[in-house]
Amino acid sequence: MPDNSPPKVRRYDLWGWVLFVISALFFMLSSIRNGDIVGLLGGVFFLLACVAFLVSYVGTYKG
Repeated sequence: MPDNSPPKVRRYDLWGWVLFVISALFFMLSSIRNGDIVGLLGGVFFLLACVAFLVSYVGTYKG
């Protein structure tokens, strides 16, 4: 994300990533509840990917 983007756009992007993280958590919970190991691993990797993007995104946020 460029540093000169409007704060409103950055806020929407951040909310989108937060919703992706919440979705991954629910996917993982459903997989645990159903005993689906492959689904759980997919959810874990998806969550890790979301966190990796969030760390780089939040690390560059300046206001």
